Amino acid sequence: MSYPPFGVQLIMFQQHPDYSNDLERILDAIQRAGFRAIECGVDTSADYPRFFKGMLNRRNLRIAGLHGTPNLDIDATLRLMEIYETKDLCISGLGGWENTIAENYLRDIDKLARLGRLCKRHGVSIHYHNHAYEFLPTDEGPTGMELILGNLDPELVDLCVDVAWVRIGGQDPLAFLQRYANRIGYIHLKDYTGDRHWVPLGQGEMPMERILSILPQLLRVRWAIYEQDSSEDDPLEDCQASFRYLRRIVLGKEE
Repeated sequence: MSYPPFGVQLIMFQQHPDYSNDLERILDAIQRAGFRAIECGVDTSADYPRFFKGMLNRRNLRIAGLHGTPNLDIDATLRLMEIYETKDLCISGLGGWENTIAENYLRDIDKLARLGRLCKRHGVSIHYHNHAYEFLPTDEGPTGMELILGNLDPELVDLCVDVAWVRIGGQDPLAFLQRYANRIGYIHLKDYTGDRHWVPLGQGEMPMERILSILPQLLRVRWAIYEQDSSEDDPLEDCQASFRYLRRIVLGKEE
């Protein structure tokens, strides 16, 4: 079976007091854990992108994709992506955090479509990253996700499916992945227990092994990114645990 390449989001390290202001330490930890690609925000080291690229190169790391909002500076972002040699841009926050106003969704969907047309001319793929609020009904009746799927051209902007937020939003992540397989270009793998207590992959309530088993069927997916929003322990240990889990499930290899 052919799986998409795997990477890790920096957010867990950037929000931890032992790592937040030390990018060198973050990258060293990711390299030590075993991952070879990262996803980061469009503002990460944006003031010195070539120096950041050198930091990555020295650790044999690459950038899988950048992450921003519909209001990002697209010209500046495209310049960064050229330096970073990445072709994937994730966008989240349509309508504003926890939005339930249909008009706000439609406004931002139109904005995102314009970004998609521009990015397509530059060979860049845009993926919309969901949270839970998009699965709530809007003031006009349809959910935010229904408005997104009904009004956004998947050839301009496809989906970055965060499987944990799908479940928190009241949906079956397996069914969602299978139903919209032809509209998914990027995956965020995330696990949790209880009320959004984020944990390493395979240690929470998510049916992660089943999710991983259908990844080879999602032929449009360009990257599968491990994302843990926070860590109550050492992010390095959580990152290592998630890498070991992926290695065991995907490759059938133990340490």
